[in-house]
Amino acid sequence: MCFKVAVGAAIVQAIGSLALKEGYLATIISDTVPLVFTFVLIFLCQQNSRSSANSVRMFWYLNTAAFAFLLFSHAYWFFYEVVRRVPAPTPLFADGSFFLMPALMLAALAFRPHSETAASDLRFRRLDFVFLLSWWLSFYLYFAVPWVTVVHDFNSYNPANYYLVLAEQFGVVFALVVLWHQTSGAWRRFYGHTCLALVVYALANFLQGLAMSADKYYSGSIYDLPIALGGLWMVYAFATAANLQPVSDSQGEESERQGLWTARLGMLAMISLPLLATYGYLEGAAPGVVIAFRLRLILAAMLFLGALCFVRLYVLERELQRLVDVTESSYESLKTIQERIALSQKLAALGRLAAGATHEINNPLTAIFGYSGLLADDSSLSAEEHRLAQDIQQQVRLAQSAISSMREARGDSVVGKPLSPVESPSR
Repeated sequence: MCFKVAVGAAIVQAIGSLALKEGYLATIISDTVPLVFTFVLIFLCQQNSRSSANSVRMFWYLNTAAFAFLLFSHAYWFFYEVVRRVPAPTPLFADGSFFLMPALMLAALAFRPHSETAASDLRFRRLDFVFLLSWWLSFYLYFAVPWVTVVHDFNSYNPANYYLVLAEQFGVVFALVVLWHQTSGAWRRFYGHTCLALVVYALANFLQGLAMSADKYYSGSIYDLPIALGGLWMVYAFATAANLQPVSDSQGEESERQGLWTARLGMLAMISLPLLATYGYLEGAAPGVVIAFRLRLILAAMLFLGALCFVRLYVLERELQRLVDVTESSYESLKTIQERIALSQKLAALGRLAAGATHEINNPLTAIFGYSGLLADDSSLSAEEHRLAQDIQQQVRLAQSAISSMREARGDSVVGKPLSPVESPSR
């Protein structure tokens, strides 16, 4: 149903772009069709998130946030061009929201939703996402924003905005290509379709920006049709991803590699800020107010990103301490188990020694008991000798009773005691 709605919107956009000339009706179609696509994408992300969990659900939530920013951007133009029929006072709010959409999509891909082991370090991924998003937002504020907020030079603002958005979108494309190469099956198809759809969408937006800079664009022109095709392809990719679930993979090397690249990117981000400030100060082509704005921005960004680095180090230190405590507890438990096993082995050896001793002692006692019985039955002996023979038999019985007690004790020690070390690990 969602894909049919998107197809209908694309057909309407094609008719408007090919059959209508510049005018209010063409503007209505041009501003309404992107809203339809965006609503459909948000609905699909919400539907897909209901049947997922952990990193997959976070993936759909971040994509929902990305398309929510895109929705705000389209609604901004719709409000001024269709509802109020006046030019927008500034494109900054719409362009800023549009700029955040690829950043959130890239953050969603960083969660590697196809992997079952990706949910093991979500805390660090959230911090990395905030760090890299803040760094990239600093680039946008540095290159594009001062031209529209400080000096109102749209001839400098528009190219900076288009090239930054294009670079950001192709960063998402690169991440999709990497994930497409690493996966198979349904995830591979999803990443492939999303990648191709975003390529079409990014190039169409860039061409639209160039046409706008050359004063060849108007709402509802032919430049809106490729954007609609990219949006339709994106809807198809998300509509076929309803039942995607993570698959098992090897956690070790992949997690270490991704953690290493995240640390490298963080290091490059921190180094790039003072280099960017130095370049902007020495360039001299920008007005003084723009240079001052950029220097203050870089200082604030360095303070904020430095604070995020300390937060990440603190979280990492807590995690390392937890792992050390778990290791120490496991080591102490292992020592206790080893001691109990050694004790059980000693008791088993003692039981075997006792068994041999009782056997060796019981043989002569049996002989003594037999001979004393013969003596007791001999009628030629005196009464005193008969009593002594019976006393010998009585003492042999006591000795055999003591040996039987030793055997029972040996059975308890061999059968009962050694079981506890074996049971202990399972508890």
